[in-house]
Amino acid sequence: MGARCVSYEKADWYTDIALVDDPHAYFDYLRAQGPVVRLPHRGAVAVVGYEEVVQVSLDTEHFSEINGVTGGMVDLPFVPEGDDIGDELEAHRSKIAFADQIVCEQGTRHANLRSILSRLFTPSRLKQLQPRLAATAEGLIDEFHGDGQVDIVRQYGGPYGALVISDLLGLSEATRARFRKLLEGAIPVPMDATHEEMMKNPLVPVGKELFGLIARRRIAGHPLMRPFRTLLAREDILGELAKATYPDGSKPSLVDVTGLAAFLFGAGQDTTNRLLANGFKVITTRPDIQTELRRDPARIPDFVEELLRYDGSVKSAGRLCRKTTTLGGVEIKAGTPILMSHMAANRDPARFPDPSRFDMDRPRIKEHLAFGRGAHTCIGAPLARREVAVSIERLLARMGEIRLSEEHHGPESARRFDYEPTYVLRALKSLHLEFDPL
Repeated sequence: MGARCVSYEKADWYTDIALVDDPHAYFDYLRAQGPVVRLPHRGAVAVVGYEEVVQVSLDTEHFSEINGVTGGMVDLPFVPEGDDIGDELEAHRSKIAFADQIVCEQGTRHANLRSILSRLFTPSRLKQLQPRLAATAEGLIDEFHGDGQVDIVRQYGGPYGALVISDLLGLSEATRARFRKLLEGAIPVPMDATHEEMMKNPLVPVGKELFGLIARRRIAGHPLMRPFRTLLAREDILGELAKATYPDGSKPSLVDVTGLAAFLFGAGQDTTNRLLANGFKVITTRPDIQTELRRDPARIPDFVEELLRYDGSVKSAGRLCRKTTTLGGVEIKAGTPILMSHMAANRDPARFPDPSRFDMDRPRIKEHLAFGRGAHTCIGAPLARREVAVSIERLLARMGEIRLSEEHHGPESARRFDYEPTYVLRALKSLHLEFDPL
């Protein structure tokens, strides 16, 4: 889509569709004013400097993750008063949208939930998964290879992410196929979504089915179920989750365990899909890079790291000031919503010289913030890197001279791309490619 007219001075990051096409330009505008900037709406403050984003990510005393999903759209069920609202936030957590998600938790509860997920991402488990990554890629490529064209978002990236997470959880082939069908055509929650629209998200039925699968495995461990254990028990990854305990020996609720499994589908499936699409946008608009990656596939990991910095799939995350503080020379009162942008930080020229240039030879290339910092660093980062690298390697190996479809994206002199209207993800709606089958 062509550039929409927008006044950055009056723009509302959370609702202004005009900011969707080119968030980098908007963040450049904000950063020119300073690393921390007051916004004209919602009483929010934007944090766009690299060092300042790191500081907020690490400072859990002054900043809460409770609005990690909703950002500036958070509707506090109380009027903030005073310079420390930490206790009030926790007292009202159950009334704040999405505050029970792992990305919005903090302290001991967050550490407990993360300890459950960490068992899925051990080096040995990821190594075991590696052959499945390549096999899944090959299977999906086979579905469109003979056509010489593909929408990499719908036909490859979406199903690939869902199938990989299914493998990670050890789901059966039948369940894998059912989940793939449910997630076909899934889109990120739009900026103006109602609660009813959110509940139509395909992740809702996925979560319900996961609840049943995990509950069955947990029930099998009950003493009264001993006569039926051979019928109910499953020695698989979902069984491990069903039996998992927190570090102190206590057992998480079924709702908590199911929420973690469903979270993997939401966070893992879509972000990786969108990152891969952003990657092929670079590959098809930079023939020199496509040539380099074909000549030397060993450079693909460097490409992925620079892609994460240059145009990652996550634009922003929310924080809430829980204790009045000063950041970047700006006083921030308790109760202030924070727009924290890893995307903006990754293009901070104070940290990355010539940030709008894609450079696979960039020094300290892995110091981007695409996966966050601190306690909320993305636990699935190692898997995401492997998924994207394996996908690029197999797609380049099977597809010769990959080109953008002019029918869908216009001629080289006037390219057009449509993005999902979300303030969280940098998400192409589609990316139509043409290629010569190899």
